[in-house]
Amino acid sequence: MVGSSLAGKLAGDCHDVVVVELSRELVAELGERLDVQVVQGNGSTVATLVKAGIEGCDLLFATTNSDEANMVVALIGSALFRVPRVVARLRDPEHEEALGRIAAAVGGSRLAIDPESAAVERILAMLPVPGAVDVAPFFDRRLLVAGFVVSPDSDFKGLLLSHFRLLFPTTPVLVVAIRREGRWIIPSGEDEILAHDLVYLALGTGEVDNVLSLLHLRRGKDRCVIVAGATRIGLKPAHRLERAGIPVTLLDARQAACEAAAVSLDSTLVVRGSPTDRELLEDEGAEAVDGFVACTDDHEENMVACLLARRLGAAHTFAVVDNAALAGLIGDVGIDSIISPRLLAVSLAMQLARKGRVTAVAALMDDTVEVLEVEAVADSRLVRRPLAGLGLPRGILVAALKRRDEIMVPGGADQIQPGDSVLFITTSDRTARLDPFLGG
Repeated sequence: MVGSSLAGKLAGDCHDVVVVELSRELVAELGERLDVQVVQGNGSTVATLVKAGIEGCDLLFATTNSDEANMVVALIGSALFRVPRVVARLRDPEHEEALGRIAAAVGGSRLAIDPESAAVERILAMLPVPGAVDVAPFFDRRLLVAGFVVSPDSDFKGLLLSHFRLLFPTTPVLVVAIRREGRWIIPSGEDEILAHDLVYLALGTGEVDNVLSLLHLRRGKDRCVIVAGATRIGLKPAHRLERAGIPVTLLDARQAACEAAAVSLDSTLVVRGSPTDRELLEDEGAEAVDGFVACTDDHEENMVACLLARRLGAAHTFAVVDNAALAGLIGDVGIDSIISPRLLAVSLAMQLARKGRVTAVAALMDDTVEVLEVEAVADSRLVRRPLAGLGLPRGILVAALKRRDEIMVPGGADQIQPGDSVLFITTSDRTARLDPFLGG
């Protein structure tokens, strides 16, 4: 699934894409659905890779479900054919270390991605921001891009974007995207925030509580988290939250999974039971928790569990659901956020597909809007001229700059300097238009 999603995104950015697939049935299906060339065969063999054109390839993705197969593909591409950029889907940290050694030996760019680890990082980024439908950290986690649904009683309702600097005169807070009635807007200063808009803000971490107050969002009465699912995705945040001193309750209906979790965790309370059992959720205090995370292997169960927890009063609920089509249901079903490991992995992989020195990429919710953190280089068209005179295509917004230790929301007269980190917001179908400005 990661591979087909990635192929579709690359083709949409006008890359010439060749997909290697072993299954004859999938070969036919991919050829009909995607604007790509599909080669049938075993992608971990030299013969098949040569047939697919690896000798003229400048970007190689290995995204099968097998770490070992992906390592073989990465090694062939790196050592035999010197492909300059290689991305491999790897779950085992030892394989990730091996890929790093390959990069050190042969040069070029090598990136390991893991959908489950990406989901865990997104969960941990979202937990401190109750009510957010999406949170992505940038600038060494000092700046967040976070999405919120604006309620009719919010202080943001009716606010012109040009007035944001009156509310936040000395700190970086900026509206970077709005989703209204299914349509995305990269806004200008004259746009107005309406009730029920999904508004994405770039904000410094120190402004989270102020923004939550203006949005009339609350934290839970108890600073604790319920995790539903003793899965790989569920256990990792439980370990991290334990180390941070945050109380965690872990729910799972499987006896063996509960026993294994109890052995591996220290202070977490492990409870055997179904996360869709209303009485169990009430007994475990779901009505008062800061966060309720549903990450069982049954994604429909995750949706139902979050719905129940939200109705009981949990401050923040989000479900792991690897189905991008469900993202638009968040507001309708009463769940704060849906986390798709597949889309997160695709977003990470696209980091190497962009021009210039792209240091981080995040796709917002339904993969329609992209956020890119880019290091400005001396030979790029971005530097040493006012932002208003850069000639950036319409729909591409410079949301923030980081210069040494300072983060700022720039104006039209400000100039980007070499070495600055720049945060861009744009719709996914326009991202490729930014490439000529990035240099490198």
